[in-house]
Amino acid sequence: MRSGNPRGMTFIELVVSMAIMLSVMSTTFILVDSARRVFEADLERSDMQQRARVSWDSVFRDLVMAGAGAQEPAVAPFRRGDINADLPGAAFADRISVRYVPPDAAATDFVMFTYALRPDAAGVMQLTRYDGHSSDMPVVDHVGELRFEYFDAAGQSIAIERFIDGPWVPDAVAVNRFDADLRSIRRVRAFIRVRPARTFAGVAIADLRVTLDVSPRNVNLQ
Repeated sequence: MRSGNPRGMTFIELVVSMAIMLSVMSTTFILVDSARRVFEADLERSDMQQRARVSWDSVFRDLVMAGAGAQEPAVAPFRRGDINADLPGAAFADRISVRYVPPDAAATDFVMFTYALRPDAAGVMQLTRYDGHSSDMPVVDHVGELRFEYFDAAGQSIAIERFIDGPWVPDAVAVNRFDADLRSIRRVRAFIRVRPARTFAGVAIADLRVTLDVSPRNVNLQ
């Protein structure tokens, strides 16, 4: 006759029951933690898509207006403006400046924006939009790549080297000189790669790449 246990369960049976219960609880915790990480990873992917969409919209909005009523060049592969401007005659694939007069503005009230990458204080790379004067504001964070390609009216790619060899406008010694080949730009292709802001153990999140082709409506009328 069993004694010492009101339910008649032996010590061995009790140990086995506890082991089974702990195993079930451990499995449940693992499943819950895995589901949590998958859920948070999905939120991160959604955030990446949103950052890519903001980047796409901002670059497209300015590029499509390039050349409206403003002095040339409407599109340039270098940083322009009062602060940290690139040297005359330079050209880079990882930045672009656009210039135009907004609708309903006076002909002299042009705007100029430069898109480029810049690290913040923590070293996180940001897509920035510089207004040519004092405002150099981030558009989105965690951008792994920014690159531009240029095409002429025939759809042929224009090598970046063609923008640094002249002939120069207005002349070779002007402080605001630019390569005459910039006048041949009719389409711009932008490549933007957005990186995840967080990583999750056991869940791989690939970088998100977006590409946009823009034919600035105003330079195509020239």
